[in-house]
Amino acid sequence: MNHRSLDHALRDALALVRVTSGGDPVLKAEQARKCLARAVHDFPGTPSRALALIAAADEHLEYGELMEARTLLTAARGHLPNRRTAVAARA
Repeated sequence: MNHRSLDHALRDALALVRVTSGGDPVLKAEQARKCLARAVHDFPGTPSRALALIAAADEHLEYGELMEARTLLTAARGHLPNRRTAVAARA
């Protein structure tokens, strides 16, 4: 399975529900939900923790809770294998 492609789908969904992106938030949330549904379908074998977070994000999107969904999608990306996490530089 290509986790990079799943990561790309999650980033696409995050971009759709960006609070500052303008446009109709209901339409954007619906587009993000479709993107997530395709991603889950197209990438079997996704880690169960990531799937649980994606499902929770989808539920928040259904109710228009964009910030909560973004938080969960960001967390889901962190549960993908071979995902590099940025480490904050020391001051």
